[in-house]
Amino acid sequence: MSAIDVRYEVLPLGKSEEQAAQLPEPVRLTVTCSPKHGPDHSVAVGGRLQALGHTVTVHVAARMVRDRAHLDELLSAMRGAGIEDLFLIGGDADPPAGSFTSAVELLPVVAEHSERPRAIGIAGYPEGHPLIEPAALQQALADKSRYADYITTQLCFDPHTLRNWVTGLRERGIDLPVLIGMPGKVTPAKLLEMSARIGVGPSMSFVRKQSGVGKLLALLRRSAPDRLYDALAPELGDPGLAIAGLHYFTFNQLVATYEWHRDKHEQTAGPSPAAEPVARNYVRAEETRT
Repeated sequence: MSAIDVRYEVLPLGKSEEQAAQLPEPVRLTVTCSPKHGPDHSVAVGGRLQALGHTVTVHVAARMVRDRAHLDELLSAMRGAGIEDLFLIGGDADPPAGSFTSAVELLPVVAEHSERPRAIGIAGYPEGHPLIEPAALQQALADKSRYADYITTQLCFDPHTLRNWVTGLRERGIDLPVLIGMPGKVTPAKLLEMSARIGVGPSMSFVRKQSGVGKLLALLRRSAPDRLYDALAPELGDPGLAIAGLHYFTFNQLVATYEWHRDKHEQTAGPSPAAEPVARNYVRAEETRT
């Protein structure tokens, strides 16, 4: 298996910075947009992680951007910190902080901005979205894809669902590289808690049907993330699918996830360098709500 783009998502909290400082080599980190602290805080944390030597992607929620001036500040701060990758989501802020209510609305503005980041990512939902009808979700993805450089999927536990969803993208003519969102090396109890909190869909139903908490946690411990990695690794070299890599939801279990991935990857391909941003160089170039 050739070198792949591997990203580790962290929450913008002090623990993420402490763990990032413990890693033995630079990696790609993505910093989520906290509903409590907002995108300015995520950019600030991303800047400190970048200063540690890591390559950083910052999530910005459109519904938390107050106005064009606020967007200018965010993009300028990113550029000043050397952050070249923006993951644009819609966000959950209700009501929104300004006039932007979705990533669909904000994305063209970012794509044409004078300080547009080198790469812009958008979210994909292999299992759908609890607040958006499937047809509207599909249309939103098509609209956003015109401006974006890559897609990262929401956390999913089912490799068949992921594979079918990516295949569907290609059949509809969407050729953006896809990063597969999958759980990191997280304790089973934490994984179950966070999956319920962020609304992971049908692929969790098989877990919920298990009888007894002990059996349920044992299943999670055994199947995630090893089961997903083993199922998806052969797909990473398929040019028809164009799966660019893996995006680990670490829930700030960063060191454990890094060590787990390193061991898994070295079993098949040897060490891989930190990936550069996925950039497709479109004309210029997301989310709980699109």
